[in-house]
Amino acid sequence: MMLKALLLLLLLANALLLAANLGVLPPLAGLGAAQREPERVQRQQQPELLQLLPAEAASAALREAAASAAESRASVCLEAGPFAGADAETAERALREAGIAGTAWQAIRAEGNGDYLIYMGRYTDRELLLKKLEQVQRLRLEVEELREPAELRPGLSLGRYASQAAADAALARMAQRGLRSAKVVELAKPQSQTLLRLPAADGVLRARLAGLALPKGSHFAPCGVEGAAAAASAAARADQADQADRAASAPAAPATQASSASR
Repeated sequence: MMLKALLLLLLLANALLLAANLGVLPPLAGLGAAQREPERVQRQQQPELLQLLPAEAASAALREAAASAAESRASVCLEAGPFAGADAETAERALREAGIAGTAWQAIRAEGNGDYLIYMGRYTDRELLLKKLEQVQRLRLEVEELREPAELRPGLSLGRYASQAAADAALARMAQRGLRSAKVVELAKPQSQTLLRLPAADGVLRARLAGLALPKGSHFAPCGVEGAAAAASAAARADQADQADRAASAPAAPATQASSASR
């Protein structure tokens, strides 16, 4: 009998609790309708800060938060540059002053290109320049009127090269074609190039790098992006040099034409 009475009592208590939660009965001891939404929100101290989301929107928000946290923890490779001369020193100093540990970044150094010009001039007047231009064109060599630097005008350019050796070799081939009065001029010496790389930058480090002031407006980007731009620039210069080399190695002009240009 006692067991049956206890069972009936439990069933009655569950029924009352269910009725209170459904709002059938007045709130009991803080239970029931007063605890349901949206009444529960209204009992908060700052209900305006709470927003009820549909289940689908809440799941999407949770997934986005999880993805953001995972991205913040993930480490990526970042690099900036290449920088030359004083710019390299300035960029390295910016990293140190930002408190970024020396073990977190690398300074990768490589020898850069120079700028060498095969040049004819300076000429006393434009009439003489045009006469020389015509003579070189008869040798079937690529030539153009020099626009810069100003201190070498008026003059002619027969190609620009990234190294002294490449320019000397091209000039020797042109000489075999009958060119006599050209020379190699050094416009810029080769400079060491420095690439700054952080092999494993997490979210905290990336945030610090984002506000870092680097020379000439440079910034850190995923490894290979700026390196690819530098490579593209170098490839363009190499292509120009290759075109000049092909022009210099073209079939020689008749001897009568060559002799007229060598005088």
